[in-house]
Amino acid sequence: MTGRLSVLVAAGGLALTLVAQPEPVTLRVALYPFVPQAQALFQSLEAPFERAHPGVNVELVDEFTDRGGQVHALADDYYRGGLEQTDADIYEIDTVLLADMAPRLQPAPPDRIALRPDFGAAVTVDGRTLGVPHWICGNFLFYRRDDAAIRDAQRWSDLGAALQGGGILSDLKGTSTLGEWYLTALASRDGTPQHVLDRLADPSLDGSAVKSLQDLLGLCPAGYCRSDAFHQRTGFYARLFARGRSRGYIGYSESLHYALGELRESCAPGDGCLREDDIAVRALPLDAPGGRRVGWLDALALDARLSGRKKDLAADFVAWATSWEAYKIVLTPTAPDPPRYLLPARLGPHGELPEAPLYPAFEAAFQDRLFLTADRLNATLRGKATALNCALPAERDDTGWAAACGKPR
Repeated sequence: MTGRLSVLVAAGGLALTLVAQPEPVTLRVALYPFVPQAQALFQSLEAPFERAHPGVNVELVDEFTDRGGQVHALADDYYRGGLEQTDADIYEIDTVLLADMAPRLQPAPPDRIALRPDFGAAVTVDGRTLGVPHWICGNFLFYRRDDAAIRDAQRWSDLGAALQGGGILSDLKGTSTLGEWYLTALASRDGTPQHVLDRLADPSLDGSAVKSLQDLLGLCPAGYCRSDAFHQRTGFYARLFARGRSRGYIGYSESLHYALGELRESCAPGDGCLREDDIAVRALPLDAPGGRRVGWLDALALDARLSGRKKDLAADFVAWATSWEAYKIVLTPTAPDPPRYLLPARLGPHGELPEAPLYPAFEAAFQDRLFLTADRLNATLRGKATALNCALPAERDDTGWAAACGKPR
């Protein structure tokens, strides 16, 4: 037996009580770094788990050492090989990277998996279920609740016709972002998984997809959407929308956290800002009847080296992190902070989150999403993004665009 022995000496004689104390265990967890208040989110998961498991220390892994011995922040290189070089016991993996990570993982414990049917394929590689869904992600269209033209637009062309002024803000800069937009444009015309994979395998860009994204840029107010500087400012376009600078914006559900933060922290009377209850959310329009919106999934997975008690504890942590109790802790805002508006990868009683009243609308707008998991999918999308960046116009602050794309400025 491994463990520590406690000895109890009783008054009036010697009594030995041998109590096996479990050896201390450290669980190293690499959570997805691109969430609002990431450190506080980790702590809200860590503290209750450690209280329920005496002797267990849960550590956040937020950096990695590359093959040359240099240390990097995981958030800086998550999609550029950083996650694959990270050493942890539990990984939170955007499933666009799951096939790349598969050799380092072991199958998820069957008794700890609570899957919605539409997520099963996204966490499966070569017949092995490797992750437990944690968060779901995808783009949404935010607009003023009384803007019926945006609310009712079924196709992108309808949206363009409705926007006689004001425009739609969206971020079409950055390699990962552009790769996602390219996939979104492909799926918007034909969301059949094999069709999308076939189009991604084509070495050339799909002309219809490029045209769709050029049209999307046509909805953008001049000077935005293709800006390097604005791309680097977390929540920038959501904050502009909150200030009434556009008729809508496109972003992930959690981008609403930054819009609400702007309203609560920076808006004064006379600024023209929206009220919180002015904001509505809907799914993106489509380009064709067979189109689908794209969904992304972050899943928790176990390192292949885990075994014995440490593996059981890691599985316990995954089960805890994906329980509705944990979701409620993470998603219930602490005043004056706005809700994170992350989307749980499981259905829950969202009525228990009255401080975040838009959850049912997000759930309704997330139906029938296309999820893809494929070998080198991340690398494929990044390659398409490099070409797409040159097919789209540059903004004035993008000084490297002309040189990278071989075009005059």
